[in-house]
Amino acid sequence: MGAEFTEKALVLKVGRFRETDIWTRLFCAGRGVVTAFAFGGSKSTRRFCGCLDPLVLATFRVGSGKRGTYHVLEEGTLLHGFPGLRSNPRKLGVVAHCLKFVEAVQIGQQGARSVFDLLLETLETLENSDVSVELLPLIFKAKLTFDQGLKPDLTLCVRCGKPAGEHDQGTGHEPVNFSVERGGLVCRECGDYESEPFSLGAAKVLEWIHASRPAEWPRLTMDADLRRQTGRVVDRFVAYHLGLRWENGMYRKI
Repeated sequence: MGAEFTEKALVLKVGRFRETDIWTRLFCAGRGVVTAFAFGGSKSTRRFCGCLDPLVLATFRVGSGKRGTYHVLEEGTLLHGFPGLRSNPRKLGVVAHCLKFVEAVQIGQQGARSVFDLLLETLETLENSDVSVELLPLIFKAKLTFDQGLKPDLTLCVRCGKPAGEHDQGTGHEPVNFSVERGGLVCRECGDYESEPFSLGAAKVLEWIHASRPAEWPRLTMDADLRRQTGRVVDRFVAYHLGLRWENGMYRKI
């Protein structure tokens, strides 16, 4: 931890300890989530002008404390404050949900860059586009989870290997099953007492999310039934494979 570095980071959380000192939780582009201290940060307008607030993108120069056991913010340069999100309470609530998920997943140095890029593009899309605030947390959670190598099999039955599309009669609502434990679809012929009802339409939505980028998300629409199916499966999948469940406004380890 002792080496100094300069890196682009998004501020996730900020808190104060002692009279003028501030602690920050940062998501660094190349390092993942780290905690760093800005000593005298509440009074320093020259070193940290506009940088020590949640939902701020900045370039920070980071050193280390005594014995190299903790990070110390030396200075920061503001890059973007996302004013279009800060001024919209509904969008700000969606942002908070996404940031909490990133923090809960505990992204380390490996894979941090791709998640950082996904998060920034998500924030930019939400700020500048009319994306559904009801759908965005679901889409973001599914996309990040799948990009971590945890994408379920949504084309073949995980028991017999038969293409799931053989049951498709064209409406998108043909029933199949989804097994969280097995990590994919189970066809009607196989059946599985551990699986739950699903539809090929919902499976196609999840395939689309996996292949998409945030800039494309405003195009996605779902009826109430597809939204319920998709949301239920994504929540159960995240709980089973990442050990995270959304409860009382935060993600809890289970």
